[in-house]
Order: sequence, then C-alpha cells, then structure tokens
Amino acid sequence: MGTSVANYKIELNGSKLSSELTAAVEGVTLEDEINLPALFSIQMNMVNSGSGMWRGTDLKSIKPGDKLKLSLGLDKPEPMISGEITSLDLNFAEHSVLDIRGYDLLHRLRMGTRSKAYLKKKDSDIASEIAKEHGLTPVVDDTGTVYPYIFQNNQSNYEFLLERAAMLDYELYVDDKKLYFIKSRSVKAPGLPEMSFKKDFERLNLELRALTRGSKVKVKGWDVKEKKELEAIAKSGDETTKMGGKESGFSLSAKAFEESPIAIMAENLLDMNEAKKLASAAYNSRLRDFIAGEGMCWGNPLLRAGKTVKLLGMGDRFSGIYYIVATVHKIDSKGYTTTFKVKRTGL
Repeated sequence: MGTSVANYKIELNGSKLSSELTAAVEGVTLEDEINLPALFSIQMNMVNSGSGMWRGTDLKSIKPGDKLKLSLGLDKPEPMISGEITSLDLNFAEHSVLDIRGYDLLHRLRMGTRSKAYLKKKDSDIASEIAKEHGLTPVVDDTGTVYPYIFQNNQSNYEFLLERAAMLDYELYVDDKKLYFIKSRSVKAPGLPEMSFKKDFERLNLELRALTRGSKVKVKGWDVKEKKELEAIAKSGDETTKMGGKESGFSLSAKAFEESPIAIMAENLLDMNEAKKLASAAYNSRLRDFIAGEGMCWGNPLLRAGKTVKLLGMGDRFSGIYYIVATVHKIDSKGYTTTFKVKRTGL
C-alpha cells in the first residue's frame, strides 16, 4: 500500500504560482466557518538567496487585490477556496517570513456601510440584490414572506444579511463567485464517508451542555393590519433534525432539570406564518448548542464547514451524525492535518 503525500496548488491571478515563489512556500492554511468569509494564509520565506533581495516586498509579484485559488489534498489537491489577497504580514527577523492572507469573496460584503429601505421584498430577494451588487451570482432559498419595507440602518451588507439570516436560521456563504443564502445545512443527511475514532480521526473533545433557554419558544407580536395579537410557539416535536439521536438536547435538559421557555417580542409581524417561522428558527438554532466538539485528523479536504458526517467509535449514544461548523486545513513541514469543530442536537 503506497503512502499518500500532502500536496497543494496555488494559482495567482489565473496562472500557476511561479516555481521561484512556490519553492519559497513554507506552509499553507485554510480556515472556514459557518457564516464567516473563508480565510487562506500562505507562509513564504522572504529571503531570496539567489538575488540577495527581499522576496514579496515590491508589491508587484504579490499585492492586495490579487486573485488567488488554493487547492489542498493528499496526492491530488482538491479546490478549496477562490479569493483575494487582503493583507501582507512582513516579519523581518533571523528567519524572515511573509504571511500572505486573504478571504473568499464574501469579505467584499464587509466593505462600507449602507442605509437603505427595501420596499415590498422578501429576504431572499434582498440577498439576490446584494449578491449582484458585489458581482456575485445569487443562490437562495425562497423565504416566502414579502415585507412592506425592511430598513438597513448604517450596516455593511454582510452585517445586514447575517442579521436577516440569523432570524430565519439561514446560512450565508460564498463558493467561488456564487453567494448562498439558504436554510441551515445541518438537516442534510451525511454525504461524507463515515469516520471512526483512531482509524479516521486522532482525537475528538466533546462537551455536552444542559440547555438553559429555549425548550419552548414563544414569538409574540401585533398584526397591524388585522389589529390583533399574534402568538406562535415552537417546542418539542418541532426539531428540524435530532441528527440520529433518540432525544433532543432540550428534552434531555428538561428531564434533568426543568423546562426553559423563552418569549421573543417581534415588531411588525405580518401574519401567523411568519411568527411560526421565527419561532422555529429560534428554537432550532439554540438546540444546536447542545453538544459541541473539536477534533483532529490527518488531512482530509472533504471535511468542510456546512457538511454533516457520521462519527463512530464513541459508544452508542455519542456515535452518530454531527454537523461540521468550522475546519482548519494546514500543510507545513509536519505534513497535512485537519482540525474540525462539530455540533449535535440530540443523543
């Protein structure tokens, strides 16, 4: 059986990184996390022993705004991120290193702030409009409710969309030149190969926490048109997923202690359907805090934030489906490793 070799590929402005710069690379890192721009970092030796000049300091070969694609893997690199260089950290020392950092194109939504009124639009319409403003192709799940107006109050487009996403339990991310505004991917069945302790991952630290708020979520508001109070409730039985568990985190917590109901006052509710959506979103987003964990394995480019995976070898209750919320892929002189963070809603 052959031994796999950690490998990477870097493209700069549409072309393969020059052999001279590639030889100077000492390490590459990719970090991705739910609802955050994915980050890449490339560590490069700054000393060009051949010419006696500093490498990467002329702002010609490498500079902010340059387009960069990074692929990582074992033997054959897999595409991981397409983004832009946003910073250069120049460390002049006995061993001088240039740290090239950047993000995927979601970072562009952080530029500046805006005050704007959106009239007679759905949240999915607004996400599509903002995507096109930044030169991205929108991929959205229809949010259904048409609002008379929604006001963006001196917020960046990123802050504004993230706020709307949190209210709906949606996720916001970019893949290449597509912006996604979609329902939480935690409900999807695992699309990755099963992973077993000691065989496929070296360690996994899990923390089970009793949930103290949200076993019953009551959303209350006032229907201006009909001039009546609206009230919707999400509770046990309204879970979008228990991730293969027998009981939800709220159920287990209530049995151990007591129920933990909360009430949310929502302004300008349009109808009962909207109230139910908000209650369900609040209930299920809090449920994902039941179990959180962090693990490490040898490099696995398939592990990415937003995917579910079945982890085995930890006993009947703790083995099962987990939702990957963050990963760090790193290649350096020690090889290729992947650390990952997961969440689970039930046992």
